[in-house]
Parts: sequence; C-alpha cells; structure tokens
Amino acid sequence: MPTGSYFLDVMVYPDIDLLMSKVSIEQLFQIGGQLASSDMVFEVVFAKSRDADLPGGLYLKPRIDYGDWGRPWKIDIWSLDDPIIDRQMESMARFKSKIAGALREQILRYKLSIMTDKNRTPMYSGYFIYRAFIDEGMSDFQQVTQYLIDNGISIE
Repeated sequence: MPTGSYFLDVMVYPDIDLLMSKVSIEQLFQIGGQLASSDMVFEVVFAKSRDADLPGGLYLKPRIDYGDWGRPWKIDIWSLDDPIIDRQMESMARFKSKIAGALREQILRYKLSIMTDKNRTPMYSGYFIYRAFIDEGMSDFQQVTQYLIDNGISIE
C-alpha cells in the first residue's frame, strides 16, 4: 500500500514509499528479481531493518531510470508485520485528513525550499515536516527547520 508523500499527494521528487505485508527474505528476493528484469531498473538494494520501530522489517529499493527528474526514481518497499503497517497508516490517514488546499501548498513550498544538492528533501524529514505543520501548527519555515534539527534530521 502506498504511504509517505505519494499517499499524501505532496511529492517533490521521484520517490514512492510502499508498505507490504511480511514476506520471507526469499519471497522478497523473488520480487526484487522481477523488478530488476526491467530495463529501466539499474539497481535493487536489500536490507534488514535495524530500526526498533520496524522490528523484523525487510527493505527493498529499486532505482529506476525514467524521465528527466534530476535523479532516478526510487521505490522504498518495506515488508512488515501487519500491526506495524496499521500503526504507520493510522498516522498517514490522520495527516491525509488534515492536508488540504493552503496547507498542502505550504508543505510543498517548504519541501521545495529545503531540497538538497541531491535534488531531494533531507533524509527521513517527511514525517517530521508533516508533524510540524499538522500536529504542531507551525507555519514559519525557519521554525519548521529547527523542529527538524531538534528531531535529529540533518539539514544538508
């Protein structure tokens, strides 16, 4: 199921996040092999989660050469236990219910204002951007940036 900026309709660079029910490593490698057979896919990365919030999670990241975006597309695919997916999607559903019109535009403008030299927002910043604007009610870009820093996000 889609999540992150794609789910919230606030994408600013070619990155799609997907969550899928837990599969075995062997099954995930089969999926990775099928993706890698595409001529557009030039790399597939696999990792086991070391994040305490994603216990037992398996990660697959195909990188795709498609279009002229200043960087390749990537798809972050997380294979997780269903209760973990449910918890993550609760936050995303809450965010989605509150992002509309002017707030969506403000989030998009902010994300574009902090793009790195790699044509992306800082690593792991999305969730904290949404929390800053939605949960904390912030609107000042400098205040949001400080919020990211305070939450361990490296602003490049």
